[in-house]
This record gives sequence, structure tokens and C-alpha cells, in this order.
Amino acid sequence: MFRFFGFLSFALCVALPLAKASPKAVGYKAGITQLVVRSDGEDLSTLVWYPTNDVLASWTMGPFKINATRQAQAVAKKRFPVLLLSHGHQSDPLAHRDLAATLARHGFIVVVPTHAGDAFGTPMQSLATVMRSRPKQVSAALSAVLRSETFGNHVDADRIGVIGYSAGGYTALILAGALPDFERAAAYCSGEGARDVGSCLQDGAAWSSPEMAHLQSWQPVSDARIKALVLLEPHAIMFDVTGLQKVEQPLLLVGVQDDSLMTAALNTDHVGQALDVTPIKMPGAHFVFVDPCPLALIEKAAVICKDAPDVDRESVHRELTSQILEFFQGHL
Repeated sequence: MFRFFGFLSFALCVALPLAKASPKAVGYKAGITQLVVRSDGEDLSTLVWYPTNDVLASWTMGPFKINATRQAQAVAKKRFPVLLLSHGHQSDPLAHRDLAATLARHGFIVVVPTHAGDAFGTPMQSLATVMRSRPKQVSAALSAVLRSETFGNHVDADRIGVIGYSAGGYTALILAGALPDFERAAAYCSGEGARDVGSCLQDGAAWSSPEMAHLQSWQPVSDARIKALVLLEPHAIMFDVTGLQKVEQPLLLVGVQDDSLMTAALNTDHVGQALDVTPIKMPGAHFVFVDPCPLALIEKAAVICKDAPDVDRESVHRELTSQILEFFQGHL
């Protein structure tokens, strides 16, 4: 979402309601590797977490502990469902490193592309370019994993889901078939939404640019390989009800109890009403979906890392992960 993600990502880029039923326990460890994916003439760094039987060898990058073994051997003679994870605006894949590792331990291959042009450490691109590029980048990453020598024989291509957080929610909705109306966003962001930074980003006027106006005629391509989706406070002001109702896949929709950073009525709740899905509302505000920060970063990146006194982010993530696992285990 915000440029504040740079505080979190800087240290990373220098190196590589409660569920009523518990998710199925699977006794794997997590491996991690990097793929280079080509999309629209650009090389995208894509991180892949996956199940392994190798002994866990955790490692650190700056203040962060990575609970996955680098270049571990993938579990032999088994095929696993794939989860694509689309990060937020100006973030990067490792903002969700703990979630990805947990999903891998439960038998999922988790593919997280860097959204070049909308990720910390990559040259920023125009809003229109980002809107077009994000879905293509995720589809390209999926295709690369399916045909890779490392994972091609370990993927169940009939069981593919997507998780989208914030701007990643927009990305997931496009991939699932939603049709955007960027004039809707431009009207709001040039008027009453001018100070709604969460919905309109730092430069609300960008939604009214000539390039964005041209994008109104864009026909995005959905990805029929995606069978289910999880949206974590999705950025959705650019969809009207008709455009959202093109989505037919099973959906888990998760919002927050404090929508001061992104207006729920125009985003999470709007999606829920259009698709007749009641969102789960987690304690905290927008950034509660970012993995818990190490103590060394909490004050330096307070906007991202610091929650209200009554919010326990680790507890929120335990509940969130349980919900996500139960959902995908039931729909993939």
C-alpha cells in the first residue's frame, strides 16, 4: 500500500472469527528458492516456498529470521497445490515470509513474485503501467513454476489458488475475472477521496491522468487456472458491482476492525456486498497483515510494524493462517 513499506523492505532486499476446525496437519519442513521470471520484457525475482523433508536450517537477513531452508530438496514423488501470493503496493515478497513458510509446511507450494515497478528496490512505474503489469506478473510466475525443472513434477496444476493483500487484492480479483472501472476510482480520488491515501495512494490525481483514461478501454486477461482466492483487505475502489460479479471462484474475504488506513466501505465491504460474502474482520488496521516485525524495526517502521495496544499481531496471524489453511484445504 504505502511507501512506508520501504522501511521493512530495505533490510530484506540486501540478501536474498477463530477457525472452528483445525487445519489438516502435515509434517513437512519449508524450503525456499529464487526463480527469475520474464514478464513484459522484465526479469522478476520470484521467491518460492515449498514442502521439503530436509532438516530445517533457519537463517537470518539483517534482523529477520527466515524459517525455510535454502535450496532444500523438494519432496519426491508427490504433487502439491500452488498458492500465488501478490504483495502490496511498494512492498516485496518477504513481507509475508512467515505466512509463506507456514503454508509450505502444510503442503503448499507458495509462489511470490516481486511486482517490478510497484516494489521497493525497483524503479517505480506509472499507475497505469502497474495496473496492467501486476496480473501479468503473477500469471508469468505461475507459468514459470509449472514448466520449471525444479517444480514441474511437484505441482498439481488442477489445484491453484491466489492470495492478494491490498494492491495484491486488486491483482487477485483481475486474475479471477473481475473487470475494473478506473473512471470510478478517478471520480472518487479527484473529489471526496482526495485525502483517502489508502484507497487513492499517495497521488490521487494519478487516477485522472491521460494514461489512466486510456486504460479504461483495457481488457484484462483472467487466469482460468485459478480455482480459489483469499483477499486480505483488497484495494478495490476501481471495481463496480457488475465488474466484481464476474468472479465465480470460492472466496475467503478478510478485512480489519480499524479501517482508518483504507476505507472498508469502498474496498473490503464493497467486495463482500457485491459477491455476497461476509468478510472476517481481524483486530488491527491495514498493516496487521504484514508479518510481525522484529523488535529492532518496530520503532523505525512504526506505521507498518506498530499496532494498537490491544492488538496482538502474532495472535492475529495465527488466526489468519488457520483460516487460510482451512479454506484452501477445503477448496483445492
